[in-house]
Amino acid sequence: MVLLQKEHVKITDQYVALQMDKPLKVVSSAMHNPGFGYYANFVNRTVPYKYDERHPHEELKRFIESEGFTASNTVAMMTAVYARYATVREFDYEGIRIVVMITAGLGNAVDITRAFQRQEQYHAGTINTWVLINGKLSDEALFQAMISTTEAKVKALFDEEIVDPTTGTLATGTSTDSLLIASTEEGDYHQYAGPITMLGKVIGHGVYETMREAIRKYKKDKEENPI
Repeated sequence: MVLLQKEHVKITDQYVALQMDKPLKVVSSAMHNPGFGYYANFVNRTVPYKYDERHPHEELKRFIESEGFTASNTVAMMTAVYARYATVREFDYEGIRIVVMITAGLGNAVDITRAFQRQEQYHAGTINTWVLINGKLSDEALFQAMISTTEAKVKALFDEEIVDPTTGTLATGTSTDSLLIASTEEGDYHQYAGPITMLGKVIGHGVYETMREAIRKYKKDKEENPI
């Protein structure tokens, strides 16, 4: 059994990538191959802040293939955050081991409870999150892991005092956040991943800590490189 570790996540100038010999069980809101399935390759690609491709799905597929990935076996998302700012951390508690990867772009922060006050328009700022779990997960656990991850993300945004610039209220995310949960399907079985389960607790803690670190990288970059 191969243990998935943070060293498996590679960061290049253009993207963050994970390549596994065996497909993982995945649920995601990624642009390329979203939904539920089994995939071995994962890409979080950096695009220019003013990226305005009229056919982004087709363009992303071409990019994936140009980098040597098989499009049918790859889940991919995009962000305007430089890949080098990706935050990758590993958490191990009572036999539960997960890897969390986050790129946090907050120029498009949104309070979803006040979203009616905003005009509908595309912005490149986004928070992309991967939660990679060593273990076997039920379908229920995969979806509960998405909920646990989202709750932890929102708490991190609140504690870092990220504000929706349109409403002046605390943001809950951005308008284009993307999330991926994947399990190796080896090791211990997890039927659930809510906050009263040990897996849910590790996910909540891991995502919260990784998110805050990613947010602080974003803040530091904006202080040092104001537009």
